[in-house]
Amino acid sequence: MSHTKNPLWKCILLYIPSQLFGLVSWLRNKGFDYHILSARKFDLPTICIGNISVGGTGKTPHTEYLIELLNNKKHVAVLSRGYKRKTSGFLLADSKSTAALIGDEPFQMFQKFLGITVAVDEKRVHGIEQLLQQADKPEVILLDDAYQHRHVTPSFSIVLIDYNRPIQTDTFLPLGRLRESKSGLNRAQCVIVTKCPSSTTINAQDWRNSLHLNHTQALYFSTLSYEKPEALFNAPNLIWEKTASNKPHILIITGIVSATGLHDYVRPFASELTKRSFSDHHDFTKENIQEIEKLFNSLPANKVIITTEKDKARLVHNPFLPETMKPFLYSIGIKVEILDGKEDELNQLILNHVKA
Repeated sequence: MSHTKNPLWKCILLYIPSQLFGLVSWLRNKGFDYHILSARKFDLPTICIGNISVGGTGKTPHTEYLIELLNNKKHVAVLSRGYKRKTSGFLLADSKSTAALIGDEPFQMFQKFLGITVAVDEKRVHGIEQLLQQADKPEVILLDDAYQHRHVTPSFSIVLIDYNRPIQTDTFLPLGRLRESKSGLNRAQCVIVTKCPSSTTINAQDWRNSLHLNHTQALYFSTLSYEKPEALFNAPNLIWEKTASNKPHILIITGIVSATGLHDYVRPFASELTKRSFSDHHDFTKENIQEIEKLFNSLPANKVIITTEKDKARLVHNPFLPETMKPFLYSIGIKVEILDGKEDELNQLILNHVKA
């Protein structure tokens, strides 16, 4: 387990704001615990996928894992707030939806899975009420990143913890990354430690003890595996072999929390790697696109651009993207793999809950 230490000046400057944030979070949670603040429970399976720290724990790929598990068995709806969308209120995804209208991750899921309903609403109670008024009512609702949205009491909560950023040694925002106290884990029926190195032997009991999980809480470990590149527009199929004699020069464009894993995956398939990273959920401006185009044009002839599925959602309708770049653009998706041979056990846990 790795953890980056903050410099001393940052610790001193942010200590009091961090403690105040923790106090407000604690008071708010107590308000819900003692029913001073109102919370609604709905009479259908509502599965929350969330975390207690900010930033890339892998919520979208784990939500997609649940969609794949449930989609052929039940009518699934995904409800998200639609982070960084340029709209507000309740919106149902349809053929006219873009990442700008509903957010990049909801758009990604809507494009990827047939038959599911995708909706966005910053007020989750209102969002669920609206979904239940649809002619084709969902039978299961997946609540994306809703663990702190306690006005809804989910029927089942899954909390994700990044293996590389363990919460055991973390502190509250803005000094650390915690959204709420580590004791907030006690509301979860299931904890998944994500982004584990698949080659490492993990001591589940050590994690269970350090997270103070009780015997009724399920604990699993997952890793992310990368898929083959897919064309965004009309690019030809890419020869994707580590032993290829004519490997392309690859420009990787990302707007995610950390692109290190993607860089490591792509490197053996490239003659050379050029990287350009933007902030998470970055909205690519005209200047950004021009900068990317200039960088791409400076590379040698055999070259392609690779991005993530999340960035694809923001690039595919980008009005500034020149036609000359489109035949070179590919995206790489990620899939969740449950480690230690526990995939069937986790699947059964979810399916039993939905049936019950």
